[in-house]
Amino acid sequence: MSRRNASRRSNSATGKPAWVWFVLGNFVGGFVVFMIFLHGLKQDGKPVTVAKRQQPAEQAEDKSQAPRFDFYTLLQENEVSVPPPKTAQPTRRHADDTGSKNTSSDRAASEPALVYILQAASFRDKSEAEKLRAQLTLANLDVQVETASDSRGTWHRVLVGPYSSRSRVAKAREVLADHRLMPLVLKRPAR
Repeated sequence: MSRRNASRRSNSATGKPAWVWFVLGNFVGGFVVFMIFLHGLKQDGKPVTVAKRQQPAEQAEDKSQAPRFDFYTLLQENEVSVPPPKTAQPTRRHADDTGSKNTSSDRAASEPALVYILQAASFRDKSEAEKLRAQLTLANLDVQVETASDSRGTWHRVLVGPYSSRSRVAKAREVLADHRLMPLVLKRPAR
């Protein structure tokens, strides 16, 4: 047992604890940073007489070497005039104008009427589209199958509608959700 204690004493006597090295390292590092800071202050504090004043000719040369920004003039040179629109936009009447009672009917006449159609699904095989059409017809929905061709081939789209009000669209979406379908809402002009 005495041998262990003797070896501990000899190790602790020659080595320093870790916190001593930590404090000593921070002190030395802080001193080095302080010296660098003082050296920077001495250089900044030099008298101004060392720098000579530039002659006016040298200043003119420096200004000519400075970058020029010509985009202000280039934009004015490249200005393009835009012609007025070919169709006149309808003017909206304000509430204080005379005849403001008919503004809603004027808007309805100027804007095309839209209907809502729900695309329940699309299939490559027409028999699958007809099968889904039959199921949705039994659920009391107005269903039709529309065929469309594109670069990927021919698709058979199952469409529900048309509906003129959003409340009827919401009811039809609930029925389609009961059939585990996530329909797309399409807006089309009324025929």
